[in-house]
Amino acid sequence: MKETVRMLAAAFLAAVLFLALFLLLHWNLIVCILLSVGAYVGLYLLLKPSRKIAGVYLDSLPDGEEIRKMLEEAADDIKTLKESSRKIADPAVRKEAEALFATGSQILRYLMKNPEKLSQARRFFTYYLEMAVKLTNRYIELQATGLHTGEVTGVLRKTAGALPVLNRAFEKQFTHLMQGELLDVEADIGLLNSMLELEDGR
Repeated sequence: MKETVRMLAAAFLAAVLFLALFLLLHWNLIVCILLSVGAYVGLYLLLKPSRKIAGVYLDSLPDGEEIRKMLEEAADDIKTLKESSRKIADPAVRKEAEALFATGSQILRYLMKNPEKLSQARRFFTYYLEMAVKLTNRYIELQATGLHTGEVTGVLRKTAGALPVLNRAFEKQFTHLMQGELLDVEADIGLLNSMLELEDGR
C-alpha cells in the first residue's frame, strides 16, 4: 500500500511538472517528457522511506534491508507475545509468557539504541523469539480446545515447562549483548576500590 502511494505521489508531481512546462511555459514536448520522466524517477527515490536507528540510516548499511526486515518481524513477534500472554489462563504459565515479553521488549529497545550489536542478536531474532511465539500460540490453541485428555495435558505441561528455559535463554542473550557495559562497570568499580585503598594508605 505504501509503495502504491509513493508511486502515485511521484507520478502526480511529475504530471504537474509536465503540464506546467508544456501548457504554461510552452516548452518543447520532448524536453517536457524527458524532464517529467526524470522528475518521476527522482521523486520516487526521494520519497523512499528511510529507517533510522540511533542516528544511523539502515539504507547506508551493507545489510540494511535485512536488518530492517529483521527488526520489523521482531517487533511483530514481541507484540504477539504481549497479546498471547493475556490469553493464558494458568497464572504461572502467564507469568512466564509475560516475562518473555518484558525481556524481549528490553532487548529490542537496547538494540535500537545500539545498532552496532544487531549482528550479535541474529540467533535471538531468528530462533529464540520465533520459538517463544510458536510455543505460546500453541499453548493457547490447546488451551482453547478445552480437552483434558492425557495427551493434551502432557503437551500443555511440556510447553509450559519450555517457557522458563526460553526465559533463561532471553536473559543470557541480553547479558551477552550488554557484556561491554558490564565490563565497563566492573572496571569502574575496580578503579574506585583502588583509589579508596590509595586514600587509606596515606
